[in-house]
Amino acid sequence: MRKMIRITLLAVFAAGFAVFFSPLCIYAILNIGNFTGMLLFGAAFSAVMWREKLRPHIKRLWGKRAGKAAALALAAALVFGCVFACVTGAKIVRAAKNTPPEDAPLTVIVLGCRVYDSGPSLMLTARVNTAYDYLTAHPDAVCILSGGQGDDEPMTEAQCMYDMLTDMGVDPARLRREEESTSTKENILFSAAIIEAEDLPRGVAVVTNEYHQYRASLIAAQLDIPDCYAVSAPSQRILLPTYFMRELFGVAYLSLTLDR
Repeated sequence: MRKMIRITLLAVFAAGFAVFFSPLCIYAILNIGNFTGMLLFGAAFSAVMWREKLRPHIKRLWGKRAGKAAALALAAALVFGCVFACVTGAKIVRAAKNTPPEDAPLTVIVLGCRVYDSGPSLMLTARVNTAYDYLTAHPDAVCILSGGQGDDEPMTEAQCMYDMLTDMGVDPARLRREEESTSTKENILFSAAIIEAEDLPRGVAVVTNEYHQYRASLIAAQLDIPDCYAVSAPSQRILLPTYFMRELFGVAYLSLTLDR
């Protein structure tokens, strides 16, 4: 029975490691999300695989006051992390489903994402396609394309999105480019300034990937945007765990700095 449990745990932890390793292997994506996932599942796999060799070291550490304090602190951190992930995960799922009412006059804000020399990233492409669908269904809506240019990007993210949407047939007169932002907070803050300057509808429909909507809604609330709705772009399933994990860190950081 113990052997079966051990084999099962090893299989689960190996599969978890593979889920977070896949984006690195396939798309060369490495961020705090898949790094953390690989670290956690790799550590769990190692603990089960080499438990007999680790047991005397653990006993020796547990016999020392500092070792016992460190073990208890680690356990508390893991419990807190699990609770935070579950609670925040539920909020992320709920925020992604906060779709706009059909008859509401809203300004569309498309949040930028990475642009490579070879073209837009998978996430940015999904956001542009989703924005196109929404703009097609709502021909009176004005759209703000938000995203500056990173040091390793060939153009601003806003310009990339503008080129894509106009190539797809969207009237350029409906599009505004916000090309100074370097973060999600700046995306929404600088877009809000355009809304104010042009007297556009104050309510917004934020186009971004589903995992990103909750953080966007927190920022919108901080900026006193009265109505913030989600128009969620789908993420590739193989990438979703990595970006979901990264988003947990983003939400935690935002929560610590929200009033600053």
